[in-house]
Amino acid sequence: MKTKTRVTPEQREFIVKMGEQFAASQAFAAAPYSGAIAHPLGPPTVTNTTLTVDQALNAPQRITRMVMDLTKQRFFVDRVFSSGGGVTGGAVIYDELAGNDLYADRDVQRVAPGSEFPEVTFSRRAPKVAEVEKWGGKFFFTDEARDRNNVGEFTRAVRQLSNTIVRKINQRGVDVLEAAVTANSRSVVGNDWSAVVTAGSSASAANLWPAFDFADANRQADVEELGVVYDLAIMNPVQYLELATVYGPDLDAMLASVGFDIYVTNRVAAGVMYIVASGQVGEMRLEQPLSSETWRDPDGKQQTWVQSSVRPLFFVDNPYAVLKFTGL
Repeated sequence: MKTKTRVTPEQREFIVKMGEQFAASQAFAAAPYSGAIAHPLGPPTVTNTTLTVDQALNAPQRITRMVMDLTKQRFFVDRVFSSGGGVTGGAVIYDELAGNDLYADRDVQRVAPGSEFPEVTFSRRAPKVAEVEKWGGKFFFTDEARDRNNVGEFTRAVRQLSNTIVRKINQRGVDVLEAAVTANSRSVVGNDWSAVVTAGSSASAANLWPAFDFADANRQADVEELGVVYDLAIMNPVQYLELATVYGPDLDAMLASVGFDIYVTNRVAAGVMYIVASGQVGEMRLEQPLSSETWRDPDGKQQTWVQSSVRPLFFVDNPYAVLKFTGL
């Protein structure tokens, strides 16, 4: 007579777990190591949404897409300048608005019955030319980093390149604004925001507060009668800190009352603020939008070069749509 062995629930659970671990170890032994690199390198692969370095280097348009994704949220020049389309021949000829373009140089006159009408005259200015600029840079990626699929290093390089492109385009936008301000005397001295006293017996008078500078810009636009509506203030982080310190939680209400949005950037020097009418200052055109290319190093250094560039063009045809405040 055979004796039956009683298996407790705890023993049964232990046996099941041991069987699962053994099956997993067998499957691991039969599977290739997940980090192994095949030689020669196999075709590019995508795991879910992960892009390998191989695929990026073999498809430069994907690098361009990465750069564009990283830069599209940090441009302010597209709020200042309107998009005028493309460029033909490497330059654009344009006419710059002058202060008297709203009216004729000679006034109309009262005309008696049967009399000849007076001739009105207009100012005629020579057109101006804006030339295309080319900006770009490159970096190399070694075969070792490529074989090891060093995504972190590649992503960091693309991010730094894209940030540098953003910085340069924004710098050029400010340079073009500054040139228009200088050429057309579009600069005024504002209040020292850091000196504002908000409460107490020594509180600053209303005309010394930052709101006065914004309202003064609107006043000047009304006086010039050129249909300009200022709506964007571009300033240094220092000025934004002073502005937020003065108004605290009431800052949004103050800006809404004068009709302004704010863009904060280090591309504007401390103590300076540019007031602009969005999209009315001028144009930014692209002869070649942001593009990327890759190539194998021809000198046998076992590295691949990645190069991105853009060919923009800026011009200001309405200098009365920008006003620079200094001394803030």
